[in-house]
Amino acid sequence: MYQLQFTNLVYDTTKLTHLEQTIINLFIGNWSNHQLQKSICIRHGDDTSHNRYHILLIDTAHQRIKFSSIDNEGIIYILDYDDAQHILMQPSSKQGIGTSRPIVYERLVS
Repeated sequence: MYQLQFTNLVYDTTKLTHLEQTIINLFIGNWSNHQLQKSICIRHGDDTSHNRYHILLIDTAHQRIKFSSIDNEGIIYILDYDDAQHILMQPSSKQGIGTSRPIVYERLVS
């Protein structure tokens, strides 16, 4: 059985450029790593009080988003867009200590 993690990104669309919104939308959806048996659901999540993350940086040149949990800002996550079927997620501490290798996720088709 796969571990499922919900990632609810909280952001104000009125404060983002069209390009920044487009970058965020690249990551919205369901993703899975079959080898690790982990799945993540990334969505816009201002309608929940759980697993809420705020965006720290949107790198439009590299199609990358940095975000951290609203409840625990000590851990930063980096999402990199690889292609339409793959993203990479890399957790790191806020101080940059203990950075792990990125995990590759594949888009789940519904």
